[in-house]
Amino acid sequence: MTPRQSSYDRPPEPTEAEEVPREGVAVRAGRALPCRHMARSHKADNTPYQGTGEAAAPLKPLVHDYLEDLEIGGRSALTAKRYGSYLDTFVDWLAFTTHKAVADVTTADVTQDRLREYRLFLSRRRDPASGKPIGAGTRNLYAIALRNLLKYCLRQRRLAVPDPQDTLQLAKERDVEIRHLDRDEVDRLRQAVELSKPSGLRDRAIVEVLFGTGVRVSELAAFTIRQVDLERREAEVVGKGGRSRLVLLTEEAAGWLRRYLETRTDDHPAMFVGTTRRELRPLSVRQIQRIVDDASRRAGLPFRVSPHWLRHSRLTALARHAGVQVAQRIVNAASSETRTPVPKRTSTMARS
Repeated sequence: MTPRQSSYDRPPEPTEAEEVPREGVAVRAGRALPCRHMARSHKADNTPYQGTGEAAAPLKPLVHDYLEDLEIGGRSALTAKRYGSYLDTFVDWLAFTTHKAVADVTTADVTQDRLREYRLFLSRRRDPASGKPIGAGTRNLYAIALRNLLKYCLRQRRLAVPDPQDTLQLAKERDVEIRHLDRDEVDRLRQAVELSKPSGLRDRAIVEVLFGTGVRVSELAAFTIRQVDLERREAEVVGKGGRSRLVLLTEEAAGWLRRYLETRTDDHPAMFVGTTRRELRPLSVRQIQRIVDDASRRAGLPFRVSPHWLRHSRLTALARHAGVQVAQRIVNAASSETRTPVPKRTSTMARS
């Protein structure tokens, strides 16, 4: 039977809030540790590995089956790809540590001592771009993926692996400052968009919608024209886990969206499309990030602004004037591990 190609061959694109492992090398004891991406189909017929209670099983096929199990359970393909990238790092590290080929690594090689060594390896790992050690939050992404894989091996495949709850504690993350813009800075950002450019109305609408609704940049990139009702000033947003919710548009956001749509002569379903290609395509997350960053530079702000700053700015304004509960409903985070922090309402904030 001809092997089919795995859906996890391509590395995921990084988001604004995550550092996805990059292709390259990690240095360990003066030697190069390759960071490979997910392999193609792990066996010729691509059938799942059937655990029968053995003490050991090949690790790479189990990773592949676990990722497919995620999608069967309703997780998105993008989530599965990210988990695959994190787990690739562990399998490659384990193969390097045990002096084995990746295909020869088994669950018997996963011991408590090696899990501790892997946590130490992550704590010393450096970002290839900046050269700085990766943060605790990023290390926890790797640990959570590995923890869930071990749970899968224990509970569904009945394999002998260390208990992840006892051996894979998450790193303590520092309380980070919630980065947001005040009203004057938001106004400067708005005015900095060049309306004389062919994409000026589109870019201004993007800034207004990001600030006016507090949506994630990935949600904005997925907007379609049918999801927005300008008369009622409402938009349907599909968030994490495929959950949909209704958000209200401010008068400014609805007004600039209307002006932008009046210039559209195409029938593309996407709300925000590129104007520099012969074939119209929806704007990507990275393109929207560049639009916001370019506006912040033109505004002369002393820091680089990302779309997530506008999300925090909106939620901060809501927490001040409508209360934290209203802001938390708009955050719509899938779990406490991924929740966007919302500032507590204090007497000082209430007076502002």
